Amino acid sequence: MDSTTIRSRRLLALATAAVMAFGVGACSSDKNDSAGESGQSGPVNMEFWGWAGYEEIVDQWNAAHPDIKVTFKKIPSGPKGGYAQITNALTAGEGPCLAQIEYQSIPSMLVKNTVMDITQYASADMDKYVPSAVSSSSVGDKVYGVPVDVGPMVLFYRKDLFAKYDITKPPATWAEYKADAEKVTAADPSVKFGTILGDGAGLASFTLQTGQSWYSTQGDSWTVSIDNPGTRKVASYWQDLKDQGLVAKHGSAWDPQFNKASEAGKVLTFISPAWAAGGLKSDLQNLSGKWRVAPMPTWEAGDNKSASGGGSATSVMTGCKTPKEAVQFADFLSSDPQAVKTGIETGLYPASKAGQDDPSLTGGDPYFGGQKVGEVYKASAAQVPSTWTNGPTFQQVETDFTAAIGKGTLPDAVTKVQASTVAAIKKLGLSVNNG
Repeated sequence: MDSTTIRSRRLLALATAAVMAFGVGACSSDKNDSAGESGQSGPVNMEFWGWAGYEEIVDQWNAAHPDIKVTFKKIPSGPKGGYAQITNALTAGEGPCLAQIEYQSIPSMLVKNTVMDITQYASADMDKYVPSAVSSSSVGDKVYGVPVDVGPMVLFYRKDLFAKYDITKPPATWAEYKADAEKVTAADPSVKFGTILGDGAGLASFTLQTGQSWYSTQGDSWTVSIDNPGTRKVASYWQDLKDQGLVAKHGSAWDPQFNKASEAGKVLTFISPAWAAGGLKSDLQNLSGKWRVAPMPTWEAGDNKSASGGGSATSVMTGCKTPKEAVQFADFLSSDPQAVKTGIETGLYPASKAGQDDPSLTGGDPYFGGQKVGEVYKASAAQVPSTWTNGPTFQQVETDFTAAIGKGTLPDAVTKVQASTVAAIKKLGLSVNNG
């Protein structure tokens, strides 16, 4: 084994590795130049690729930093082709200095040697962000992105329908959730208390709440623990609700079936990240004032553990000639008060602790009957365990869970995806063990 491969495998112990197998060169085009890092004179010019609405934030940066110009390029979302576009561009030496990378995709991008270790530039500022976002932007003790947004999980519920079915308060535990679901179904079998847990992303978020993780690293190996007690508890619970007909078979916000059921008063709740509020406001405007937000139910009364779904970081791409300036921009995007406010206006819930106190989040929300829903979001974000480690084959896990859930039970899917994930990581040439 040559020294390059040994060095890559050692990186995997903390990160993810065997980068040489993917042929992505540490190169970049001349369009990403730096006075500070490359020794060249003149202003810095950097490209930033992403799919969120970052255009105005980039304009704000450029207006305040005339010597460090950032050009934003809108690309498809990562799973819909954006990551492939980034990787292909880097391979051709035409990639950006910065890119939007979802937390769960950082390890898989690191496997391809596309994201840069920015610990020396970013670590001093990471205490600005909620711990779970910092953990999700890091692999081992190395930082690979500056957190932008998080998706704190909460319970969205219909206050008017709670009154109709004599439910006096939102369920605080999963046992109470099931009891409320049984009460509603007994009163009217056509009405469902909540919606089904039907994909790998949801199962991952709910497992996160248990404090357990699907992955870990030991030495030079990945350990896959998708089939762990926490996942099994979650899978068995939701399979039981499904078998008893206590939850609707459709999704939640932005799902046309959910919208139809909501308008007909046939569903009372759904559990989702805070950003799902945007789906309610855009698709169910006529239900304004009827929805409310409560903490995500917990497994034990008073344990206060929550979860998160979604969110992304701004990562510096391998070969960027201006990593220091790139991190300065990334930190601005995530923590500058005006930039954070602009992000909130486009639907992002900030990873920045200070950003979560922005006045636009702390006041009463008319759609939710004047409730200060930001307080619920903030509490949830602070209570997300930092025990989760993302793995190097996220898209494979999502695809395999979708297929397995469509053919069997949730517990069966857990067993199948445990095996298929171990096999997928082996195919990458990486060392892997069953957890």
